Amino acid sequence: MNPFEEKLRNALRRESAPEGFAERVLAGTRGLPQPGANPWQQFSAFLARPVLRWAFAAAAVCLVIAAGVVHHERQERLRQEGEMARVQVRQALRIASVKLNGARKKVQEINRETPLSRL
Repeated sequence: MNPFEEKLRNALRRESAPEGFAERVLAGTRGLPQPGANPWQQFSAFLARPVLRWAFAAAAVCLVIAAGVVHHERQERLRQEGEMARVQVRQALRIASVKLNGARKKVQEINRETPLSRL
């Protein structure tokens, strides 16, 4: 027999499973922690379940969307406040213009009535 075939035959020979192998395999298929694992390993095994991975991914997507909506609402509110301030400034400038025009007309009337030579 060839040495390669001998090594292959030895590698593939039948061996009995270690003690507790079946329980560990079944626990892994159910997503349960292995018996005797520390609490962190149990928690990690709990989080490693595919359903929880999808749930965490969905929660993360929801949080990102919610943050985007909040940011958009804040930006919209700031834009509206800026628009209102712009309207108020324009109205204040119109009022000031009207008042200044009235004052200018009164000064011009006074200047026409009393020439500078009389002062």
